[in-house]
Amino acid sequence: MLKFPFFLLALFSVLSSRAQFNLSGKVTDQEFKALSFITVKISGSQNSVNYTQTDSLGFYAFKNLQTGKYLVVFSALNFKAVNQLFTLTKDTVINIQLQSHSNTLVDVQINARKALIEKQIDRTVFNVENSISAIGTDALELLSKVPGVRVLNDKVSLVGKGGVNVMINDKLLPLSDDELSNYLKSISSGNIAKIEVITNPPAKYDAQGNNGLVNIVLKKATAEGFKGSINTVFTQATYPTASAGGNLSYRKNKITLSTNFNIRKGSLVPFEQSDFFYPTQTWNIVNKDRNFRTVPSEQIGIDYQATPKTVLGLSYNGGLTNFHSEENIKTTIYNKAGNLDSVLNSDANAKIRSHYHSANVYLKQALDTTGKQLIINGDWFKYSDDKNRFFNNTSYSQNGEVIPDYFAEYLSTSKQNIGLYTLKADVDLPYKTFKFSFGTKLSFVNNQSDLAFYKVRNIAYELDPAQTNLFNYQENTQALYVNYNKSIKQWGFQVGLRGEYTQIDGISVNEQNSNEYFRIFPTLYIVYRANDKNTFSANYGRRINRPAYRKLNPFRWYSNQYAYTEGNPFLQPSYNDNIEISHTYHNILTSTLSFSHVTNGFNDVDFIDAGTNIQAAKPVNFITGNHYQFSNAITLNVFKWWESINQADVFYNVSNSSIAQTLSNLNGFGAYFSTLNQFVFNPSKTILGEASFWYQFPTVDGLNQNKSQYNLDLGIKALLLNKKIQLAITATDVLKTNRYRFNSLINNIRQEYNNYYDNRQLRVTFRYNFGNEKIKQQDRKPGNEEERKRSN
Repeated sequence: MLKFPFFLLALFSVLSSRAQFNLSGKVTDQEFKALSFITVKISGSQNSVNYTQTDSLGFYAFKNLQTGKYLVVFSALNFKAVNQLFTLTKDTVINIQLQSHSNTLVDVQINARKALIEKQIDRTVFNVENSISAIGTDALELLSKVPGVRVLNDKVSLVGKGGVNVMINDKLLPLSDDELSNYLKSISSGNIAKIEVITNPPAKYDAQGNNGLVNIVLKKATAEGFKGSINTVFTQATYPTASAGGNLSYRKNKITLSTNFNIRKGSLVPFEQSDFFYPTQTWNIVNKDRNFRTVPSEQIGIDYQATPKTVLGLSYNGGLTNFHSEENIKTTIYNKAGNLDSVLNSDANAKIRSHYHSANVYLKQALDTTGKQLIINGDWFKYSDDKNRFFNNTSYSQNGEVIPDYFAEYLSTSKQNIGLYTLKADVDLPYKTFKFSFGTKLSFVNNQSDLAFYKVRNIAYELDPAQTNLFNYQENTQALYVNYNKSIKQWGFQVGLRGEYTQIDGISVNEQNSNEYFRIFPTLYIVYRANDKNTFSANYGRRINRPAYRKLNPFRWYSNQYAYTEGNPFLQPSYNDNIEISHTYHNILTSTLSFSHVTNGFNDVDFIDAGTNIQAAKPVNFITGNHYQFSNAITLNVFKWWESINQADVFYNVSNSSIAQTLSNLNGFGAYFSTLNQFVFNPSKTILGEASFWYQFPTVDGLNQNKSQYNLDLGIKALLLNKKIQLAITATDVLKTNRYRFNSLINNIRQEYNNYYDNRQLRVTFRYNFGNEKIKQQDRKPGNEEERKRSN
């Protein structure tokens, strides 16, 4: 009987000797601050040796160790090594505090300057911090400095390709052109890290947007300790504008806090002129406008490193725009002989108050130490505006007398609320021979608009029920995507597939439009690296362009008794198939040949009735077209003090129309050239200069014929007080040549436009940086990549 207990004791000893346990802990300095990248070496009795390093929070771990005696050594440059001998019989935690050497070397600051422009497999990156143009401006103005991107009348587009969707930190902005420009103007360029131009987005991104995406990546506050900056800007156009702001960030152990605030106040004087050539009359319309804006905005964010593998985040962005304008619209009417017939004068003023709120909840969970991770984003976005526009109309005869019964006063009002909720999950699974990722997204959009029209009768506003409208629009989308990436020797392949199922429901003036559809969007990338100097690539992608919400509302918005705009509740999405083939030589010259085919394309058409002179603008699906483009981008560093980024594009557009009121087709060539040059004027690199120029040759844009235009910008920047102070002076549109001129033909009535938007400006900027300058970069990209282009 005594043999059995001895047998159990022997069996327990053998099993215990084969048990596996974990060793973990945290390494700090004398002040208990976490130390990252500390080398940890462990050696056992069997001459086995393993190494690891502490992570960004000072944690380390060894797993699946046998029981026994071990020696663990903690070592790092500038710290005294610590040796510790212990016996492992269970999961063990060893926390170590390292002592710095008394003869520690002084800090060495290494400045690695990225290229101003970087070409990646699926995008072009503009590193904002390396451009003098980024000092003292806003996001919208900064976009105009990015090669290949154009900003005309506050509308963002790609050269030769038309409008483009804009994202902030991978989140698509669901705003119309006016609302998008107001939002971008509320973002200080000092808060922007880089701008990515993605002409053919991969499957990870939403399929929305026929012409690709522009992604604005904001800076992430990751400084250990306290850091911040303050800035002031004075801008002189026709009238002055002033702005001020600042940002603060603080990081301690597991917590990172960041915040910024900016405010801008001033006015601009846009000028618009148009001519309509009717069979018996010519109308010349001149709109002189001065608009005033006060735009405050704020942002606050917090990140918490819950565990070495888990990061939680919460952020909020908010902004307000107070806008009012003073307009005078003078319409001069000439008869067929060219003599004055009559004059229609309209005085108007508008007041717009808009605000937005955006919140993001973020979870990043590392699945292992090889890069596998899960990222979950929950986003809420709310945009509201309240618009009031008063205008009157007075008609004068050719001798200057008021025409009886032709004076009228009107008031248009509009209130809008947009709510957007999204939930997004992405899983990245990198393996030794390939990378695989997949994800899903749910989005819920609710848009409510309340519009009314009043006519003044006996000094009182009288509501016109026929011009009053409530518009409710809901859109829900569910999406799934998969993406596969693999490299074989000199070849690289990436294939993706995205499916989106959309349900929409819009109700307006007793009209209801309900629809649902499922679409597949494939993407394919192929890269061949022939040698160190030559890289060839090709890609294909299919995209969808859903209409802006306001384009679906059939309500009519009158600017005067002869002109109105209305939406189309039956407007359908359009689709694009895009192909690109490119070659890069020595990271200096990139040549790209691209082709795009659009089906069911839509646009606003000014339908003009020659009998009544009524001008009715309405969006319709009527365009089928092809776009061919050959682009060359070259980066030159002939001298150490001069960097030059140059781009030349030649394109050919073919547009076919399915409606009788327009030309059946319009084809034509176009060309664009731009050069962005940065100069260093002293050895310490504290005096910098910049000169940029672009020229747009006459071209065909849809069914419009655009005339040529060009633009010259100049700037100089000085870095003072150990580069803590930045002082910059920039001049935009120096020659006052950035004029938007085009013509079109509707119902055989020619229309000509000549617009200038007060682009010539002189800007003086002062910025002071303070606090800890030792930056540790941490990547975080929130989700919500849908809908944020299409509101109002």
